[in-house]
Formats: sequence, structure tokens, C-alpha cells
Amino acid sequence: MKYIDAAKLSGAEEGTEMTIIRAERLTTFSVAPDGSSVSLGVTDDEGRAGALMLPIACLKQLMMTLPEMMRRALRLQHDDPSLRLVYGAAGWEVERSTVPGTFILTLRTVDGFHVSFALAAADLSDMANATRKPPLDTDRSPPKLRSVH
Repeated sequence: MKYIDAAKLSGAEEGTEMTIIRAERLTTFSVAPDGSSVSLGVTDDEGRAGALMLPIACLKQLMMTLPEMMRRALRLQHDDPSLRLVYGAAGWEVERSTVPGTFILTLRTVDGFHVSFALAAADLSDMANATRKPPLDTDRSPPKLRSVH
């Protein structure tokens, strides 16, 4: 496993070292029997295995950070601020939440990725109505956005 021991990296406490693992690919994942943590398996460019173990609270933070990390990386790689990663939707589901006045919208892709959002009924209605509106006036339309599939 390739790694770098970097003393006093930005954000590290005084006198501590941080280990940086340079993974080439993700291999597996596992969830603790009690659901309190996860392990992400990785290999380096020589095939040596390693793992990153995270408590569930850290996994939640990572999930909220990944989309912005990808957005920034794509825009820097392609020098295009309009670029975004887009997945084709293979299905969706709307369910009632246990919270009054709230619905759960779940979007799915063909490869099994899915994400759910809590929405008020008015938000769902606005989304449905947005598809029926005429195109925006060309003088006021937002810049055309590109996507990477």
C-alpha cells in the first residue's frame, strides 16, 4: 500500500503525523454487524490491499461531501464551470413520510444507486408544474449546462 507520512499537514494537530493512502481502486465494503461503522476496501497500483474504517457519523459526512468533491474535480479537469456529473434515472418512487406533510422522493439509476429526499407536497407540485411551463425567455435563460455521463 503506497502511503505518505506527512508531518504537520494542514489541519493536523501540533506534533502529529497523518498517513495518506494512495489507492488505485475501491474493492469491497462491509458494514459492522451492529451498523455502527463501515469499512471501504482499496488496493494500490501494486495490488496491495488496505481498508478505511469509518464510524457511521463520518460516513454520513462523507456522503454529503462527495458530490461537491466530484463537481469541483470535473470542473477543474475540464476548465468548465458549467460541467456536472449526471446519472440517468431508471426509476423513482414517492412515499408518504411519518412526518406530517412530508413525502420521500427516491430516485434510482440502472446500476443500483439510489438517493432519497424529503419534500413537502408543495415542492412536489412545483416540480410537476415546472415540466409544464413554457421555455424561459432567451434573454433571461440561465447558461446551458453540460454533463458527463
